[in-house]
Amino acid sequence: MQNHYRYSRNVVLTIVSQSEPYHSSVASRLKQDIETQILGLEGRRPSVHITNEDFPVSGAWTILPLLRPLTSKYKGSDVRWVVFLEPHTAVRCEKLLEALASADSQPETMWIGYPLSDEEPTIIHHFTFYENLEEDGGFVYPNFASGFAMRMTLMNKLLKEIESGERKLEADFSIDPAFELAQLVYGDASNPGPLLTPELNFCVVSGDNCATYPRPFDLCGSAIPEETIFFAVKTWSGFHSTRAQVVKKTWGKHVTYLHFFSDKADDTIPTIDIGVPNTKTGHCAKTIAILKKAVHMVEKITQVKWIFLADDDTILGVQRLCEVLSCYRGGPDLTVIGERYGYGFGKRETAAKGYDYITGGGGTVFSIGAARELSTCACASPSAPDDMTLGACAKRRNISLTHSPLFHQARPQEYSREVLARGRPVSFHRHAPDPLRLYAVWFLHDDRTLRRTNRRDEL
Repeated sequence: MQNHYRYSRNVVLTIVSQSEPYHSSVASRLKQDIETQILGLEGRRPSVHITNEDFPVSGAWTILPLLRPLTSKYKGSDVRWVVFLEPHTAVRCEKLLEALASADSQPETMWIGYPLSDEEPTIIHHFTFYENLEEDGGFVYPNFASGFAMRMTLMNKLLKEIESGERKLEADFSIDPAFELAQLVYGDASNPGPLLTPELNFCVVSGDNCATYPRPFDLCGSAIPEETIFFAVKTWSGFHSTRAQVVKKTWGKHVTYLHFFSDKADDTIPTIDIGVPNTKTGHCAKTIAILKKAVHMVEKITQVKWIFLADDDTILGVQRLCEVLSCYRGGPDLTVIGERYGYGFGKRETAAKGYDYITGGGGTVFSIGAARELSTCACASPSAPDDMTLGACAKRRNISLTHSPLFHQARPQEYSREVLARGRPVSFHRHAPDPLRLYAVWFLHDDRTLRRTNRRDEL
């Protein structure tokens, strides 16, 4: 990059962060690093934004709510590209500016990044598959962890078409924002928008040519003791002999405080009857009852700082959970962690009322303070969706939910290899076809390293 040509004036870098203190601090360090690099390269301070500070709009992680504030702020400026980064994205600014300058010389290139693709339809992508694009290399979407860049002209076009109704936003749920953004940009075969242009300088592992790549999630000190976590498993009598037994044979062997909450007491597990009949869907009343009971139980266990709420088909790495929680504030603080989904952000008429929620299958971590506060949330009905009810209630009470990509609502095969290779997954969801093998492959080795003063091998 020639220092006399200040290309960074044509670029805005946007770090899509969260307000939680750990994530906010990581984002601040990335911003400072980028500013230092470009100041050294070009002698000027670049435009770098942290979303929760500069554009604190609901659902910013889906990117769509950022279109208007970014295009409005830089209307009439020299900015031609917006680069979206995660706080854990490593950036080599000289190579990034070179990649953007190269893309700038190709007018047909509208957005660039590391391309991900699905080998088969998956539940997390609404089973959507673009057979008409197979001859073009298939439908691709960016790896958000590697960062991606969009032309300002594309962002302006998208915003105009969305606000005019020409481009429809029809999704109620936001599950994988990278895939859903690519869906929106492409549209459909009758009026296709630009596909993501693969850019080899956006990497999934560090290499000499890399402008960006995902950094691993580091420990923030020692892993917390597992006995500071109260594990609450949501089950029902029909699964006592199957799913509950899998928990006891896998991760349940490695924890001190493990309790199964059900519609019936069963001494063979044992389970705690929470007095709520089972429902086929939703489970809102059941989950609130479990939170109330768990909060009451931990009042007498002063060392417990966290409540981990799991489904009976959650596959968990206990040691990895303890490592992740070293970065967060438990106890009386209001902290909720898991895999974030969104509701309402994908429709123009409901975007302002949209909210985040932690999808329960991969497990939800509550600080004691957050569990106490959310245990008083009200259910619209006993069968209302529990995770969505808690998310909407958290928004009303101004409790921020913290997303961690290490928790997973689905099975490993539902995710691209590059996504799973990013770090050390904490959880998966659903037992089929072989939950014991899944646990052994992903988590057993680490869990064997736990200090187990109260081993549950006899179970």
